[in-house]
Amino acid sequence: KIIPPESSNLAPVALPPLRSDEPVASIRAALGELVGYAPFTNYKLVANGNILDDFGDLSGVPDNTEIAMNIELYSNVREHVLRLMQLLQGNPPVVTALVGSSSEKNEEKAVDKNGKKGEASGSKKSNSKKLGKELKAGKDTNIENNSIPASNDLNDFFEGATGLTDPNTEKLTKLEDSMRLPTKISFLAPPSAHRRLLGDLSHLRVDVTDNETLYITAVRDGFYRNKSTSRYLNPAPCEEPHLKHTLLDCLLESCPTFKKMWQAALEAAQERLAITSHDEPLEALYRVTKNNQASSLDAVFIRPSWIVPPSSSVIEEEVIHPTPALVPDTYGLDWTSGITRDWNEELQSAREMPVSSIHERLERARVIHKTLMDFGDSSYKAVKAIYDGQIQPMNPNEPVRSHVYLHNFIFISRAVDSGVETFKMSLGDKAAKKAASRDAQCMAMLHRMDVSGLHTLATVLVDYLGTRYVCQSVVPGILQGDKTHTLVYGAVEASANLTSTKEMHELLEKYVGKHAMCATRVHPTQPLTDERLAVIAELRTEPPLVNIEDENSKQEATISVCGPIEGKGIKGSDQRNYVLDLTRLTPRDANWISESEGGTGKWEKAYKFNEFIPESLEDDEWIASVLRHELVTQLTHQKMNEYLKSKDTEKIATNEEKDKASNDKETADVGQDGKKKEENKDKPNDSSDEIQRKTEDSSDKLQEKKTLTPEDEKYLESLRYNVNVFLPQLRSLKGIDDSAMEQVKLDEERAREAAVFLWDAVLPKLTQDIRQGDGNQLPVDGKSLIELLHQRGINCRYLGRLAFLASAEEVKDSVALSNVQSGKVKSVNRRVMPRSWLELLEIEMIARASKHVLDSYLLEEGSQLLQVIASFMSALVTKGEETAGETERRLSKASISHNDDDEKIDGLALASNVSIRSRKEVWDDIQREIGRRFRYKLTLYNGEKDSGRTSYVTLLRRICQRTGVRLVAKNYALGGKSLCSSEGKLIKSYPISPCDISDVVPLMKHAGALAGEGFVPCVGGASLPSLHILLPDAKATFEAAHFSYGARHLPQALDLAQEAAALYQRVVDGPIHLNIARCLDLTAAILFEAGEPVLAAANASRSLGLTVQLGGFDCAEAMTGHSTLSHILMTSQKSEDGIRHLKAAAYLMELLAGPRYVELANCYYKIGNFYQEKSGESALQYYKLALKCPHSDRLAEGMMAKGSALLYAKLEQYRSAVDAEKKALHLYSMLLGENHELTLNSQKSLQNYTKLAVQQGNKQIEQENLRKQEEVADAIASQIEAEEEKEQQKKKKNKGKKKK
Repeated sequence: KIIPPESSNLAPVALPPLRSDEPVASIRAALGELVGYAPFTNYKLVANGNILDDFGDLSGVPDNTEIAMNIELYSNVREHVLRLMQLLQGNPPVVTALVGSSSEKNEEKAVDKNGKKGEASGSKKSNSKKLGKELKAGKDTNIENNSIPASNDLNDFFEGATGLTDPNTEKLTKLEDSMRLPTKISFLAPPSAHRRLLGDLSHLRVDVTDNETLYITAVRDGFYRNKSTSRYLNPAPCEEPHLKHTLLDCLLESCPTFKKMWQAALEAAQERLAITSHDEPLEALYRVTKNNQASSLDAVFIRPSWIVPPSSSVIEEEVIHPTPALVPDTYGLDWTSGITRDWNEELQSAREMPVSSIHERLERARVIHKTLMDFGDSSYKAVKAIYDGQIQPMNPNEPVRSHVYLHNFIFISRAVDSGVETFKMSLGDKAAKKAASRDAQCMAMLHRMDVSGLHTLATVLVDYLGTRYVCQSVVPGILQGDKTHTLVYGAVEASANLTSTKEMHELLEKYVGKHAMCATRVHPTQPLTDERLAVIAELRTEPPLVNIEDENSKQEATISVCGPIEGKGIKGSDQRNYVLDLTRLTPRDANWISESEGGTGKWEKAYKFNEFIPESLEDDEWIASVLRHELVTQLTHQKMNEYLKSKDTEKIATNEEKDKASNDKETADVGQDGKKKEENKDKPNDSSDEIQRKTEDSSDKLQEKKTLTPEDEKYLESLRYNVNVFLPQLRSLKGIDDSAMEQVKLDEERAREAAVFLWDAVLPKLTQDIRQGDGNQLPVDGKSLIELLHQRGINCRYLGRLAFLASAEEVKDSVALSNVQSGKVKSVNRRVMPRSWLELLEIEMIARASKHVLDSYLLEEGSQLLQVIASFMSALVTKGEETAGETERRLSKASISHNDDDEKIDGLALASNVSIRSRKEVWDDIQREIGRRFRYKLTLYNGEKDSGRTSYVTLLRRICQRTGVRLVAKNYALGGKSLCSSEGKLIKSYPISPCDISDVVPLMKHAGALAGEGFVPCVGGASLPSLHILLPDAKATFEAAHFSYGARHLPQALDLAQEAAALYQRVVDGPIHLNIARCLDLTAAILFEAGEPVLAAANASRSLGLTVQLGGFDCAEAMTGHSTLSHILMTSQKSEDGIRHLKAAAYLMELLAGPRYVELANCYYKIGNFYQEKSGESALQYYKLALKCPHSDRLAEGMMAKGSALLYAKLEQYRSAVDAEKKALHLYSMLLGENHELTLNSQKSLQNYTKLAVQQGNKQIEQENLRKQEEVADAIASQIEAEEEKEQQKKKKNKGKKKK
């Protein structure tokens, strides 16, 4: 237990059981959330008289040991004051005990993205007990059918993506306001020398309320109230100073008003906890969106959301100035350490840490991960500071595009063409941007290899408002005046000769050559052509540097190079070998080289050129277009398998010939001995059995054999690719080394072979797999689409070719259906091309082209970027542009309802000259970029006729993700007409105005990220790409868990999955990582398979919450998580929550992939099946939606129509049942034939429904006739009654006359 300080009145706190490897910092973090203990910051934990290291663990501390809190004297109070300010800003402590009900309530509330609480292993220690009680209770008696929000109405985005609504929003908002105190704390003038010698550390002003102010002096012992006033500073203690160790205690003693407000905040926090204590992780995240602030989302989510809640305090934010920061912004520089961090030394030293034990490997992985995370955060902050003009360049006299920066020991430059002085193979800014991305990608590959001896730099790319920044750690000695580094490979100057050392070449051969399959080839020592050298000499502004390496290398005409010829090897002053500028590890894509230049000519033969698709493939950017490493690996495995199989076949054939020769010899020796002949009759049969066994085993030889023979190694080496083929500026070896020239021709042919394999085999195979539904599920959004393409070894530039193949398949389906309808054929294929595949491809092409086009616009427009972005996006999500009359009519209708947007636009800024393009100009630029980049012309979007297959909300989401734009959640008029262009002034563009754009965040690509992570939005801090964890133990454990699960060894698989999650969590110091979410998914699957739905649901729920934190509410993994959790909950009789998650999955499918997504019909049908026994009308609603969706499986469509017919019949709607059954019968007949059982059953059902429909129709006619007869009878009776009443009144009138 924890023993509190003696000066406090706190009670001891019991601790839960702790592991010996539990970090001490976790105890401090837990105490920081405990009521009474939270304000303490300056103390040491002491166990058995020994001070515990805050950066160590509890090893050596026995169980049941009392740990004392010993307060220490302050040396600086800034951190303490900052901690109190955090508590006052709506974060009062709510935990009253670390063991018991309070901890159970808060154990899984991991909404802090730094995530240092809770277990991520999915063990039975989690709060799944509570969920289990809820599951056993069951709530299926009366389930309300809440409709799924429309995907194009972003006003309901957060409700639709989570399936949640919060009836307590208003109450929670009031409680959170009560938790947020109005107290402000600010630092006054620093103490004078005299007062500092008296012990003063700082002077504080505490504005408790607008009308009450306290002045505090901070000393080494704590805080006390002084005699200062609003006019004079007097740090001396007042009559009742109330000296306390914590500032909070001092304020509580000094000010009754503050004490009352603090007590109210604690009570509000407890009341809020009572309401939210049973929330699942997803519910806790959903409540964050109710704060109506983008900053609230950014404090919780790792990936910045492209859509944010509408802010409720925009005007206040513009008027009220925030409290000045306690520490000035240093843009990523850690001022507390007193020195600048040497990122390179930290990273290289971490990589060289020992790895002999699991603890050493864990510590090494932790340090590497922490260093790379901090480097990414510092790079982000430095780029923002450079854009804001806060950091001065190292070369201020040069043009801005050439500026380089050194901040926080991070070297930052722009990815632009560096001029003629630098040695490179590609020209132009576009090629430079792509080369920088390729370099980061290759560095990431070497990082994941975790090689030793060959060092790489920490590298981060940041795209921000049209400019790409390259951030790298610094090679030791490269920026020092004495130039203590040495070039040991390649060349730096454009006119310099290539150089090489034996040590560096062997390192590249070992890692780049062997692991990346890069061939070593001979090149001219002076690699550039004479024409290029002449151009360089003409344009050069400075004389070339003379290197010793050049003088030595002039003696040899050729030199051997492994890797890209632009690559450089540098030996730093620390004597480490660094590799830089690895712009490619695979050869250029020959499909993107014109046939006259040695390319395959595939593009020239496949398409007709038009106004958008250029006729020539000559483009500087395509020099950096290389084959993917996955394709090279696939081809290498294929050829190696064929080689080993042929080798085994030859070996078997040789052995067979030897056996046959031996048998013939034995037969000759036996002679006439009949007995011997009988004995030898069985020998050939035995040999055949052995041959069959060997042949079967040979198919797995490559996987079984851990080592290859020298002959096999030599053949494998021959499969390496020359990555320097088809380079336009490269000097030919003709006349220098003819044998090497012949080898280059062979290398070019092999590169063409790989490109042809990609075009003729891989692309059609993927198209057929999509059609047949083979393999994984159809991608649901652009991110999952790109992941699928990369797994197949397909570059994004082939999106146009895939779209062309998809269109051809759709035409085939249309022709086949027409032939059936016309009677030419009687049957069709079961599978059709999913219509969402082509739609997804076109959306991704538009989004990628939009990024490049928008970047060019932003670089042209210097001031009103927000207007440019709003008008640009308005053009892309509409079908036409408004006329002046249409704009006036729309504005007149809008003026009826009060809207502050116009006022915001009028007062937003003064614009002297804003050039905004029209919708046609924007789409023309997009079409040209798509034609150039993908060689494709759009067929669904921006056509003369409406294709009926556009999903503008899906397109808007993807464009925002690719550009970093963040929109306010509201209902945008998508798919209508737009207002884009202006004449030199700001306008309220429509449907997206500048006021609808919350922010534009940078996009980051980290060389230490997980494989497949490209540019992702980030806002600094922990909001970075998920990094690759260099811990092979965790990866091996996770793979072993998958293997055990596949073999149905469930207990072992569960232990391994939990162990893998624990290892990952110890590396990242928290549960926030993609690999941990995968471990939780696997744990949930194992528990569900083992018959533990309660624990499975708990782990699936935690995985879903973690996935949402990592990727946002609308990531593809979240959609999968909703589906998985829905299945588990509905199986566990928790149908109400299960159907809620299934509806959320349906909403996300339509939002991410459009209303024609292939799985959407199945999802609607599942929802309909659920409601079938509870509400027939509700079930019918979702059955109709399912049949309305396009299907890729005609048989499944027939079964859905059959199910709908059964439901119609159940509801006694027999005419509709007949229509549905006719559709099912038609599909069954086309697919299965007239005599199939399903077809015959459908015919019987149709006859039955027809009979019932006729009977129902006759009955309805009879009832209608009877109703009409009754109406006639009632009319006659009414007429008779009226006549009788009239007659009676007449008689009464006559009697009255007689009496008179």
